[in-house]
Amino acid sequence: MPLGSDIHMVGVCGVGMAGVARLLAARNYNVSGCDSSLNELADGLRSSGVAVYKGHSEMHVDALSDNATLIVTPAVSPDEPELAAARARGLPVCFRGEVLASLISESFGIAICGTHGKTTTSCFAARLFQELGSDPGWCIGGYTAELGGVASPGDNQLLIVEADESDGTLQYYHPELTVVNNIDLDHLEHFDGEESLIECFQDVVGQTGRGVCVCRDDKRAYNVVTRSGKKFLDFGFDEDATLRAADVVVQEGASSFVVFFKGLKYGRVELEVGGCHNILNALGAAAAALMYDFKVEDVLNMLPAACTQLPGRRFEELKSVDGVRFVADYAHHPAELKGALEMAAACTPKRLVAVFQPHRYSRTCALGDQFPAAFDKVDELILLPVYAASESLIEGGDICDLYAHFRQQLPDLKVSLASDLNQCWFYLKHSLKSGDLVLIAGAGDVINLRDALNDGFGSDKQGDFEREIAVIDGACLSCYRSLSSCSAFPTAGSSRYWIEVENCLAIQAVVNLCRNHEIEWRVAGGGMNSWFSDCGFDGCLIRFKPGRMNELQVKDVEVEAECGLRGPQLLDMLEQHGLAGLEFLEGVPGTLGGWLAMNAGAHGGEICDCVRKIDCIGYDGAIKSVSVDECGFGYRQCDLLKNAVALRCTLGLERGDRESIKRQRRIFGAKRVNLQGVRTAGSVFRNPLPESAGRLLDQAGCKGMRVGGAYVTAFHANIVAVDKEGTASDVVALIKKMRNRVFFKSRIDLKPEICGIRV
Repeated sequence: MPLGSDIHMVGVCGVGMAGVARLLAARNYNVSGCDSSLNELADGLRSSGVAVYKGHSEMHVDALSDNATLIVTPAVSPDEPELAAARARGLPVCFRGEVLASLISESFGIAICGTHGKTTTSCFAARLFQELGSDPGWCIGGYTAELGGVASPGDNQLLIVEADESDGTLQYYHPELTVVNNIDLDHLEHFDGEESLIECFQDVVGQTGRGVCVCRDDKRAYNVVTRSGKKFLDFGFDEDATLRAADVVVQEGASSFVVFFKGLKYGRVELEVGGCHNILNALGAAAAALMYDFKVEDVLNMLPAACTQLPGRRFEELKSVDGVRFVADYAHHPAELKGALEMAAACTPKRLVAVFQPHRYSRTCALGDQFPAAFDKVDELILLPVYAASESLIEGGDICDLYAHFRQQLPDLKVSLASDLNQCWFYLKHSLKSGDLVLIAGAGDVINLRDALNDGFGSDKQGDFEREIAVIDGACLSCYRSLSSCSAFPTAGSSRYWIEVENCLAIQAVVNLCRNHEIEWRVAGGGMNSWFSDCGFDGCLIRFKPGRMNELQVKDVEVEAECGLRGPQLLDMLEQHGLAGLEFLEGVPGTLGGWLAMNAGAHGGEICDCVRKIDCIGYDGAIKSVSVDECGFGYRQCDLLKNAVALRCTLGLERGDRESIKRQRRIFGAKRVNLQGVRTAGSVFRNPLPESAGRLLDQAGCKGMRVGGAYVTAFHANIVAVDKEGTASDVVALIKKMRNRVFFKSRIDLKPEICGIRV
């Protein structure tokens, strides 16, 4: 591929892009690049003569000559300003893989490819060729300290590259040698299916000059190579493999095996890396050296020295904190995860805990039912939302869909859904114990958890916040208290701080302290319309002390009621005083504060119709009285109480006969769905007026849906209940699935009515 003398690389701080930039700079191209954020690779690029800019701007292209080329990765949005500027000027734009394919043709090229293991095999191969006396160039999508970078030109005679199939550019390679580790179904965001994926590998094999090395254990890869008619050298554990590993011993951080080559036994090889998959990676590197015509004795003698270090995020030991080991792995395909978790199990921890962030909706959808089997050695699993990698959500590819596969296939595994990295870290921080090993897996931003590893575990030591709470009259503090009593749904989570308050002044003082210490706070009333994560709440839960904040004063037809009053208790009091107007709320659970926050309603009535004013505490800590016109009442919402705590409410009612009021309550109560004996919070979604959420859910086939112990009731499609095996994660996964099903059927995005749930 002809390139201009000026090169600008969009997304230059990606590992693969940085490697190509260094090779081009070594070939005397004038290289510049930009990225939305700069990492540790930026300084190395600058020292190689590459100009690196932070952020995207069309000015980067304006500065280029007319003899310039832009290089991008598929991860770069086509809307980036550099691409628009290049199109406007008519400058050529090409993918990283196309350029690397062109560079490999200028040397004796060795392309190492496969769905898994190509980064590690490439590192092993580059080191092995060095140990054998060569000075190879390399370009690898990973870093090892022994190689000292992601790319090097070497002596420009030999170039070893990691050849990526994910964007289809593998088909452009014309190497002298190709190593095919495996071919697993993946990257369906690019390929139409298995056939087109295999065709991509067939292309590179067919375009290989001297010969192909292939893992005999992988049927797809072996079939592609043997049918090509190309000269090949097969390796693996298979008894018929030309280069074979036998009598394998794998332990923590090490492995050994007896080598057979062409039927002859060559003795035992010991490596400083664990995992059967890494033995295959080492054999792939050895096969490339043998096909390059190095002597078998030399290759096997040098193999241990070449295979001492895995690339970054390939079972990378991050840190040990308070006896807990943290290991990171880039694995995001079921086969890769299985290998990484087998290595983790070989460390024989007291408990093996996995944190997994799926990568791409398309992969999660296509391979979802294959993931659980990879985690069969795990004691506990925390799942994070799918890392989209610029994809839009597709049906069946959300985290709730993957979670459902786990609950169906591994019902005894403790698996939790975390909404984000912060919630995941909060849970890990107070649940891990000495002797645990945590594997942080995935190709997205899950690796950012390593930034939190300077903290310890367990309950935090007493700080200023706890000391200041202790002197507040009417406030009682608990730390890491279970949230199980705060919701109609079960939860295994706990709240970092739990404060029971007796009066308005105590609430005000607590809210002010939370603001001063930048601690998120949340008020829990009766809990009938609340949900809390199994991972807990890293904030302050405020709750009225039982028996407090429940007084009521009657002044003619106006009532001033404190917001800790239970709804049924309030209706009973009003009936006794002969005050009518709220009978339509008969059977609605919760407290008066909860009714106000959700603008509770039924049978055509809403509580806001009777509200005159609300006394509340805002996030600024000030107590104020707000008239009904300023409350921002709407369908199942009150804008005022999104960021405030309701203390008292003045209601305007009507005089009525007590018997008539009682009779009206019975009539309304009889119209409500009978939920006796069913553990539920009632309606899950708000009605997207003028539509009915229940009807939309019914039309989407949601009745009877189940995830673990949570299920949609047969009598109403907008009611989720739980059985004795149900968890908070079951509930949120099911609600997400319901919401997605309606969205993909009707394109209506339902909003949850239950507080605390984010879908």
